[in-house]
This record gives sequence, structure tokens and C-alpha cells, in this order.
Amino acid sequence: MSTQLVEIRKPIAGDVPIARTLDALVREGALYEKLDGNRVRCYACAHRCLINDGARGICQVRYNRGGKLFVPHGYVAALNPDPTEKKPFFHILPGSTTLTFGMLGCDLHCANCFTGDVRVVTSKGALPLKEVFALGERVQRTHDAEIAYPTDLKTIAASGTWRKVRKVFKHHYAGPITSIRPFYLPELRCTPEHRVYAVLNPNDPQPQVIEARALTTAHYLAIPKHYAFSGSQGVDVHAALQPFEATYRVPHEFNTNDIQEIIAASAQGATSRELGARFGKRADYMRHVRSKVQRGLWRNERVEGVALEDNTVRFWKERRPGIPSVIPLTDSLARLFGYYCAEGSVTKDKSRPNSFDLSFSFGPTEARLAAETQRLMRQVFGIDAPVLQRETTRTVAVSKSSVAVLFQSLCGSRASDKRVPPHFFDAPRNVVESFLDAYIQGDGHRYPNGKISVTTISADLAYGIAYLALKVGYLPSLYENTLPAEKKIQGRLVKQAKRQFTVVWYTSDAVPRRWREAEDYYLVPLREIASENFDGAVYNMEVDEEHNYLANFFLVKNCQNWDISQTLRDADAGGMPERVTPEQIVAAARRTGAQLIGSSYNEPLITSEWAVEVFKVAQQHSIRGVYVSNGNATREALEYIRPYVVGYKIDLKSMRDKNYRKLGMPLQVVLDSIQRVKEMGFWLEVVTLVIPGFNDSNEELMDAAQYIRSVSPDIPWHVTAFHPDYQMTDTGYTPAATLIRAAEIGQEAGLHYVYAGNLPGYVKNYENTYCPKCNTLLVERYGYRIPQVRVTRDGKCPRCGKTIPGIWV
Repeated sequence: MSTQLVEIRKPIAGDVPIARTLDALVREGALYEKLDGNRVRCYACAHRCLINDGARGICQVRYNRGGKLFVPHGYVAALNPDPTEKKPFFHILPGSTTLTFGMLGCDLHCANCFTGDVRVVTSKGALPLKEVFALGERVQRTHDAEIAYPTDLKTIAASGTWRKVRKVFKHHYAGPITSIRPFYLPELRCTPEHRVYAVLNPNDPQPQVIEARALTTAHYLAIPKHYAFSGSQGVDVHAALQPFEATYRVPHEFNTNDIQEIIAASAQGATSRELGARFGKRADYMRHVRSKVQRGLWRNERVEGVALEDNTVRFWKERRPGIPSVIPLTDSLARLFGYYCAEGSVTKDKSRPNSFDLSFSFGPTEARLAAETQRLMRQVFGIDAPVLQRETTRTVAVSKSSVAVLFQSLCGSRASDKRVPPHFFDAPRNVVESFLDAYIQGDGHRYPNGKISVTTISADLAYGIAYLALKVGYLPSLYENTLPAEKKIQGRLVKQAKRQFTVVWYTSDAVPRRWREAEDYYLVPLREIASENFDGAVYNMEVDEEHNYLANFFLVKNCQNWDISQTLRDADAGGMPERVTPEQIVAAARRTGAQLIGSSYNEPLITSEWAVEVFKVAQQHSIRGVYVSNGNATREALEYIRPYVVGYKIDLKSMRDKNYRKLGMPLQVVLDSIQRVKEMGFWLEVVTLVIPGFNDSNEELMDAAQYIRSVSPDIPWHVTAFHPDYQMTDTGYTPAATLIRAAEIGQEAGLHYVYAGNLPGYVKNYENTYCPKCNTLLVERYGYRIPQVRVTRDGKCPRCGKTIPGIWV
């Protein structure tokens, strides 16, 4: 926003939830019909929402309370003086300024989400999306969603490198869920519109983005093959142990009963000298005790954390020396962690509440593994750990609490909650391989045909092991089995976990498998595509740079088509609302020399009542109104704004209905709006953002141009360049040659005024306006600069006298 407008701003308090704030900035709307049962029908946009009492329209800012439709009033979310050409209007007052205001809400939508059990590979482990959401240190709650903002969380993208997770989205969804059931790996459950990377022909070198509902059993899902490994790093032992706190008894000469007696006697007027005589202490000592008790400072217990001493750490009262505060992540440490995940456990000493024991329990014949673990403990931690021979196990016992809690903190304490330490998700290759080898030796099987199989009751551990296998170059299989509640061991029934996970991979090609291999991807065939009803929470992530990530190891798209100016859903998507009156907006327009006021940034149709209030005041000062719209219009809304709006810009995003339906409306609605706006006498300009691979084919561009020509050859058509931004940075820039080709197609279709935008100086003469009759240069442009305007005041070509349609004065 312009600093010129600062004096009209009245920011809404940041600590007030935005939804609650907006609900107070409303008035009863005009564009609706009252129906039976306190229902209303909204006419602001072509969704024509039927809104029950207490509910909201799809835009989220128009809502029904008690049978009345309330609509936004008295605020702006964005306010800025812009060149009119930026809107873009090329045939309205060239070189003028438009004071543009934006509201909140949008009539487009997306629902690209997974169920919460789908796992993603992150820098903190292969976690279910619902747990990734829980990692958010800050959660923003909106009308229809929650947005979690994790700190220092990364995920693996298609390049095999780590990318920052900016946000994790959660919202309620009721409707069909697509279940994608591949061979080898767990199913993906997502909304039908969610996009995944897949190929139909396994010989295709590059997977394409396909909606889940469009998949068939002939498709193959893509899994990246190549992953980056880090350089040397260390384990911050101090940070891992810091959350742990131990409670110790404080030695006192007085026990709890003594203190209660001192309190009672003091209340009855006993002096310190009298209390001292009773307990055999000096009077001054008793005064000290009474003072601490009265001030609430007397403690029978003390809570302490980890102590850092000379680059070592230990718990208070734990025997010196401590263990290193930072331990290099070497092959030796990796093997220890691998053996622990396979055979280790941590138990708390029942007789000593702050004492923990670490055990590695190998089979009675696995003397070599026990000896290696014993050696590694001495090498890494400087601890001599005895090997205890028991009836069914050979156990390496470690009685140092700080070491036990370190393993518990990083790997879990028992079989059901084991996990791969997060350090191994981004470790050197040799370290990852050492961890895997130790884990396999401890609790896995190697077969002569190259098959490796491991089994665990921990889902976290299974997915972590599967990812490490994938990272070092093997496509894993991961299966989940349901187990009976009990089983017999050595003649007695024991309870067991309900689920068991098996991870399998092959180090040779001896066994043929169904999956195919491309240069950069594994291609996994599909067993079944199913649909089921779902009612619950769904999730997605926003990922920096590449805007994709691994879901159950398959490559999927980042959350995209994020709603325009959706501060209701995303604090970073738009500005906070600011209280303002129509008079203040118009005063700001006059100060900035604006000849026009425009409603833009989001979809203006859904806040038309407020826009009309602003435009009415603007008309009193000869300032005209314009709309910058997506074209999802109704006749009722257009008739309502027509007396106050002279110019109307419509985005024609695509000529393919399937692309529009992804945004929540049919293409025909936009085409009808173009026709209706022109018929009703608005000055109309149409914009198509040309996106590589989306709508830049000659056929689609010609379809757009021919449709506009069928309405009127005098409608200006702007073909503008796409720039990667927000969630769409994975799509490339639109080349200048593509815009020039699009403009030539528009001229070929018979349009008189075709412009190429967003690439000033690179699109030949397609920034300028020429007379369609004599080709005289009428308006010269370079970006938003207007070196000359030669259209006469009555809107004619100065050379041949042809009328040039538009608003020129």
C-alpha cells in the first residue's frame, strides 16, 4: 500500500481473530433473495449460493444470520494508487491513475488434500500429515481451516533435496475420497482433485501431473530415484537432553510434618525462641525457616535439568564424567543407533526415580553383535558396558542415565515407539548405510537372492527404514499386517501389538518385479483406484521452491490454486483489514490524483454493495469506478453496479472447461459474462494469462480469440506473461515469443486491439495501440509509461478520423 494513504488507516487489532473481526464489519446486503426457513439465495456471483441460517457462502465473507444476508462493509484489505494500464485498461484514460482497493474473500476454491494418516518425509522423520500439522509452533484459525506454521521443518522434493515447509493446512472435508492403491507401498487417500505425478506409458521420460480422480490402473506413480546426502555433522547431545527434567528430594533437617507443626505454632503466636527450644535449634535459625515458609520458598523437592560442564553433559547427581555435548555422526554412532532400533530398550529404575538403564538384547548366539556393541559404547561414549548372559538373551547393559535418555529421546524407548533418529534423514551416505546394516544385522534377514526384509511393530520405524533404503538406491516395499491380540511364546500366552510392518527391498535384479525404472524415477503400477465417502479432517502442505513433496514416498503436488487474497485462510496471502469510510477512500483518490477508483485484488463481485457505496461518493467528485473481475458474474450483480461502473476487466483463464471446474465454476459462466458485460454497455477488456503447458497451445489461444471476436472485434485482448509466484514457482516464465505468437493469433482471428503484457520491450509493437484502419500509432507504451497519446478528445484517429472505442476523456 502507498504511504500516501497512511493517515486514513485504522488498523484492526492484531490479536483479534480475523474472522470475528470481519463478522463485525458488515451490513445487510442487497444482492440476495429471502427464502423459506430463514434461508437466502445470494446473487453476488454465479455460484448463486443457497445459504442456510448460520452458514456462509463459498466466498466466506457473505453469511446468513436469522434469514438476512450480511455482507462486508467499512474496511479495505489493500489500497494503492496504480497506473490504470496495470489493471490492465488500455482504452480508459491512458496515463491516468486508478486508486485500487481490495477486500477479502474469493469465489474460487480448491480442495487438494490428503487424509491425516498419509505420511510425508520430513527432516523430523517420515510422519503422518496430522503429526506434521501438530509441529506448528503457531496455528492460525480461520472460518473454514487451520494453518500451522512449523519452524525449521523441511521436506524432500522431486530433486531429492530438502525444501522448507512454509505452512501445513487442515480443514474439514465431507465428500468422496479417492483411494490410490499401488503395488508395494501403502495406499494414498486424497480428495479427487489432488494432483500426483504419474505416467501412462512407462517409457515416458517425465511424469505428468494428474488429478487423482483421472488415474486408472494403467498408470504408474512416480517416486524420485536420486537423493542428496549431507556432509559430516554431529548430534547435539545437550539439545537432545535439555527437555528432560528430574525431580530430586531436597535434604532438610525438618520433614513435612515438622513444617506443618511450625506453621501451626506460629499461627498461635509461638516465638522463634520457643520454636527453637521445641526443636533443639537456635532462634535465628528458626526465624530463617519461618521466613522461607511464609514467603513460599520452602521446597521439599527440586527440579533440575541437564548440566553442561567443559563440553560434556550429565544430569545433576549423575556420576562424573559426563558424555560429550556434541558427538560426531560417524559410522560407529550410526551402528549403535541401528542396533538400538533393532534390539534396544530403555527402562526406568523403580527404586531410583531419576535413574535409567539402556539395554541391547541380542539372541543367545549373537555374541559377535554383543561384543561389537560393547566396543562401540566404549569408543563413542567411553563407557564400559558389561555383557549379561541370560536364559534367552545376551544383553549389553548400560547404566548411565544420560546415555539411556539420549537413545530414548532420539529413537524411542520400546518396540512400539521406535523411530529412525531424524539425523539420518540428512546424513552422509556411509553413515546411512552403517545404520541400515546394523539394523538389518540386529533384526533383519538377508536372502541369497538379494532380498532384505525387516519387521517391526512401529510405523514410524518402518517408514523411516523404507525411506533410508530408498535414499541409498533401492525401491522398498512396505506392508502392514494385522496380528491376533495374543500369541504363545515358550508355552504361555502373551499379548502382542495389533499391527506389524514389513519392509522389503532387493539389492540385485534376480527377482523380477512389476515396477519400472526411468532415469530419474521409479514407476510403480497401480493395483486399484477406489472411491469412498469421507467426513473428517484433511491436510496439505505448502513447500518452497519446487512445490512438491513425497506422500507415502510418491511424488505429489504442493497445495496450489490458493485462494486469491485469502487472508481468511492465510495470513500471508493478503493484508489485515483496515477500517475506512467511502469518504476517506475518495479523499485519498483525490490526493493521489486518481481519475478512477477500482475494486480489485480479490473478486469484487462478492463485495459489490460496499463498492457501490464507495463509487457513489466518487461520482460526486467526477471519479469513475472500474471492476477487475474473474468474470463469474450474474445479471443481478451487473445491473446493481452498472450505474456506478464504467470499465470492467475479465480474466479469461482458459478455453477448457475442465480447467475452470478445478477452480469451482464452468467456463460457460465466464463466456456468458463477457457477452453480458458488453451488451450492458460497460467498457470491457479481456485478459488471458498465458501459462506454459496450461493454456498456451495455438488451438486454445485461437479459441479464445475467436470467441472474443464473436462478441466484438473492438474488445481489447491482453495476453500477458506468467511469472512464477507463490505456489506456482514450478512453472516456467512465459517466453516473449509465446506472447508474440498469441498476439498474432488474436490479430489473425480478427481482433482490432491485441496487447502483449508483462514483458516491456520484448514484444515488438504489441504494447502500443494502433488505428485498425490506417495503422497510425495512437498510444505508445513501455510497461506502464505512456510517452505519447494521440487519440483525439472525441476518441478518433487524428489521421483518418476512425472512431477508436474506449474512454479517452
